[in-house]
Amino acid sequence: MTVRKLTLSAAATTTVLLLCGAALTGAAASPAAASTTVTTSTTAPSTTAPTAPTDPSASSADPSTSATLAPPTSGTAAATVAAPAQGSAPATATTAPVLALSSFDPGSGTAVLAPATAGPQSLSAQATAADAASAVQPGQLIDSPPTPAAPHGALVAVTGVQSTADGKVAVTTRPATLPELLGGTSTNLRSAVSPSSFEVHPQIGGVKVVTDFGATSGQGSVSGSLGLSADATVPLPDGSSAKLSGSVSLHPAIDFSYQGGLGLIDPQQARVGFTLGAHADWRVSANLTASTGPVRIPLATYSASPVVMVGPLPVVINLAFTLSADVSADGTVTLDAEQAYDGQWGVHSDYVKGPGWTTTTDPGNSTVSPLRLDLRGSASAKAGLLAEGSIALYDTVGVKASIEPYLRAAVNGSVVLDGTSTTPTVNGTAALYGGLDINGALMARLAILGTPILEADLPFLAFHREWPLVSVGAGQSPVPLVNWTALSAGLFDDNRSAYLKTRPDWDPRALKASCPDGTRLIGLSHGGDNGLCTDVTKPDLWDAGHAYVVDHGGTYVTTDWAPGYAKAQCPAGSVLTGYSRDGRTMGALCAKSAAPLGTATRTLWFDKGDNRPTAAAGGDFSYGFAKGQCANDEVAAGLAYTQPWWQLWAARPYALLCQKLA
Repeated sequence: MTVRKLTLSAAATTTVLLLCGAALTGAAASPAAASTTVTTSTTAPSTTAPTAPTDPSASSADPSTSATLAPPTSGTAAATVAAPAQGSAPATATTAPVLALSSFDPGSGTAVLAPATAGPQSLSAQATAADAASAVQPGQLIDSPPTPAAPHGALVAVTGVQSTADGKVAVTTRPATLPELLGGTSTNLRSAVSPSSFEVHPQIGGVKVVTDFGATSGQGSVSGSLGLSADATVPLPDGSSAKLSGSVSLHPAIDFSYQGGLGLIDPQQARVGFTLGAHADWRVSANLTASTGPVRIPLATYSASPVVMVGPLPVVINLAFTLSADVSADGTVTLDAEQAYDGQWGVHSDYVKGPGWTTTTDPGNSTVSPLRLDLRGSASAKAGLLAEGSIALYDTVGVKASIEPYLRAAVNGSVVLDGTSTTPTVNGTAALYGGLDINGALMARLAILGTPILEADLPFLAFHREWPLVSVGAGQSPVPLVNWTALSAGLFDDNRSAYLKTRPDWDPRALKASCPDGTRLIGLSHGGDNGLCTDVTKPDLWDAGHAYVVDHGGTYVTTDWAPGYAKAQCPAGSVLTGYSRDGRTMGALCAKSAAPLGTATRTLWFDKGDNRPTAAAGGDFSYGFAKGQCANDEVAAGLAYTQPWWQLWAARPYALLCQKLA
């Protein structure tokens, strides 16, 4: 298996976060007897940058403190009141009475501490209200596990104390940092998360939660599982319905390590991550048309806040994800497909002082198996299980990610696979594909380092892989396969054109991306430096001579189609096949079209939010960012850009010039 890495420099790190996480959620399936099974080891290029050691805990840093995963508690868990870390020593728990957060307002920083209902003893057996008030002092830390008042835990520093009645203590606080809590501590934990830690909420009728509370080891293995079964019928937007049935079994685990520095600024090394093993046997039956989708049907939401005990100090990690069925079609088709998924995936973020953050996505090994299939019509239809999730520390920073293993079938006629034979029965043509999509972003939400930062998400390098499972035909010509390719030029060049790779750099000193030969650029994102390529409607538009030009200054602009914005535009008879960014300017890579183009054009703005066709194919090519996408019967002929007021060093696209195909 291979991994995919995103590296943030030390300079970028100072504006991002102290400690972040990584999440990967997915759905996979049991390796039940399948008529056709292909196992793929997904492959993606890695970026070249300094990376963290495979196991940050392997360092010889001292002191070293053991870490364990705290068992779920009943009642309201007690908070730890501690003196902040000094030098390399971690925070020291005080002898304050056993108190818990009974109310907490993160916005104002106000909180009330009350006697804990879980713990060795209650406040009433220890001290009076005055004793509690005198025990909690300004400058101390409150490190709270999840409570009803703070469902994701809290790590704050006390700035003021006032006693109240009934043994309660009112405090004002400010956000605290992880170095203030752990100091120079070195610790490491990799552990499965008990199914009993999760809250599961079905999102549609006919879904049942099936949980096996087996024993969990400290090494990441788990005998229990977190699952659901479904037997439901849900409405589709066009008035039809889809039948969903099957079962999913999940095995989540977390990965946390920390090696503190000499001061309280930032750690030497850190890691937080998430892995998920999944098995599923899933069936979707529906009448689909191009107007139906894509349709995402949430099945259930999962949430947990496991507590990692670093010695006596709790560190709260928040997990949340949503499991959905995802179906779509680009024509008219009757679909009845049963498929199996099996696999394990992981994402983690590593921090090393100096180089900064390296986010690594491990797509793992995915087995996608069609068990039964009855597909009739003329379309390309997709059915998958999509999992979207996040992992954070004290609900402040982290990583959000989505993974979708899926089956896609292109058919013109009918294909039947009943599970009793390895060869489908085909009338016409059919092709089956397995696929895996991964998207995500590093979430920057809070000034964990004590320095305000921008409210912005930094995207992962999107991952997409599709591989053939079965291709058979009889009688009719195959349905043309439409290709969709996501581009990302945020940190490194993403040149997909095989021809241009043999030519001189088409825009030296700029970050750039180009579409695979035979496809054209049809979409861009306002942030994230992502694009979308396709050959929908009109494949192989590039002329045989591979003529191309690059425009930066609007040389070919004849009308001001985006007033107030700089423009890069293709000459007449050419289409956008790539884009570049060099500081405050952007460039348009234009390929001469092999076919005549129409004359109708329109300006497509996407700076305020998504502006895409209603049934846009190609997926979410820039997760978390506003996107613009021309229609399937259009080409992109130009882009308009400027510099956001808050980011004067980097131009961003605001609009596309969409032009009709002839």
